[in-house]
Amino acid sequence: MKTRTWVILGATSIIAEQFAHLAAQAGQSLLLVARDDEQLAIIANDMKLRYQVPCELISLNMAGTIDKLLAIFDQRVGELDLLIAHSDFTGNNRLDAKTITRLIKINILATVQLIHGYLNLKQTQHHLIYLSSVAACRGRARNSLYGGSKAAIEIYLQGLQQAAASTQHIMIARLGFIDTRQTFGLSGIFYAASPEACAAACWKAMKRKKRMLYFPAFWRGIVVIITRLPFFIYKRSGI
Repeated sequence: MKTRTWVILGATSIIAEQFAHLAAQAGQSLLLVARDDEQLAIIANDMKLRYQVPCELISLNMAGTIDKLLAIFDQRVGELDLLIAHSDFTGNNRLDAKTITRLIKINILATVQLIHGYLNLKQTQHHLIYLSSVAACRGRARNSLYGGSKAAIEIYLQGLQQAAASTQHIMIARLGFIDTRQTFGLSGIFYAASPEACAAACWKAMKRKKRMLYFPAFWRGIVVIITRLPFFIYKRSGI
């Protein structure tokens, strides 16, 4: 059996870190990618000590060039699996020319380049998980550019799912409110699920070869309602 390594992008996010624990518990190697050197080192050392698995790290700002990571994809010995957990969450009220460019580079340009590079690797199997958001389902005044960037990647991945070989598993995880730094203190959050439960649901769904995961599961029904609301009601609702 070929050695498999989980490449985890945005590895310092709490959901990604919890997912890394699950992969390491399963005996798989890790390649952690994020821009925070110190936090990356802390997580990597914990994984190596706790689970005795190889754990490498790469400091990378997704708003810059990602050629270094793409080169590692090509040169790697053994097969890779990929969790995409990085994201720019800038809300509409903080958008300007600089932040718009940054969000699009991180959430769309770099993400598409990495997906394309990964799926074109000559491997016996591919496993790709993309952490999306229910914000992708309908534009909201608070964060419609963020939601639009998630929707763009979802549409791209759905096309790839349609053309995927039986050895290529691509999963979109549409996440509702998760108890993270990004949701802390925000108004309108009625229930925030734990990152540990979210990571476990992603791991389980990946093992079951699901193409779409809603987490928490009740968001599937909420999304159906939100996407079907007439606009005049949606506009007044402030959802």
